[in-house]
Amino acid sequence: MTLKAVRYCLISTLMILLGGCATTRVEAPINDPFESVNRKIYAFNSHLDNYLIKPAAKGYKRVVPDPVEHGVTNFFTNIFTVNIIVNDVLQGNLRQAGSDLGRLAINSTVGLLGFIDVASRLGIERNYETFGITFGKWGVAEGPFLMLPLFGPSNLRAAVGRIPGSYTSYPRYIEDFGTAVAIQATEIVAFRAELLGTDNLLDEAALDPYIFLRDFWLRRHRTRVLEHQVPGDTPEEQTYDLGDEIDELDTLD
Repeated sequence: MTLKAVRYCLISTLMILLGGCATTRVEAPINDPFESVNRKIYAFNSHLDNYLIKPAAKGYKRVVPDPVEHGVTNFFTNIFTVNIIVNDVLQGNLRQAGSDLGRLAINSTVGLLGFIDVASRLGIERNYETFGITFGKWGVAEGPFLMLPLFGPSNLRAAVGRIPGSYTSYPRYIEDFGTAVAIQATEIVAFRAELLGTDNLLDEAALDPYIFLRDFWLRRHRTRVLEHQVPGDTPEEQTYDLGDEIDELDTLD
């Protein structure tokens, strides 16, 4: 698909979404008209994780020393900062853009390409922005909930946001396909290794893990969209009282 075609599809989709745009409250009803299909995709993702990704992550964790493991995760997190900065600017949040640019510069230099998170040690907090969040702050309606193959929970707005997001992500700019796949696979396994301690959280938190994950993701996504926009409507950052480990599920966004 050409860049022109991608832009046309993106603009067309956004125009459809804007037709029903409205500020979504965190506690607004959940729109899940494709639940039966979403559950099948959730089951597929779970099987893929259980039989492929999780075993790879366990092997990775056994052979890679902890400092190196955390360094690799920091490296990929640092690369994603480019995406965050772009969305900071699109949201008109120039102060946050400057802070994130500072994080990127410090971690990419003093932090040895991001392997060491020096910026956090200096008190420069890590932010999280995506095109799905940016579209929400622009007033684009979130659309129905979607469970995406491989990517996990989403909604239509966030799914569309993956199109421009691909242009601010590193795989597009790696010419060799095999190298790009190998690096992405390393990223997936590295982040999955970080989540091994949370494997039982979904099963222990609710009788229906699909509902729990869906509701958790939507609340957190809405919280981020409404941040700095609707004072008093955004709940505390901890949506569920399950401790800090549950926040690691945000890597599914």
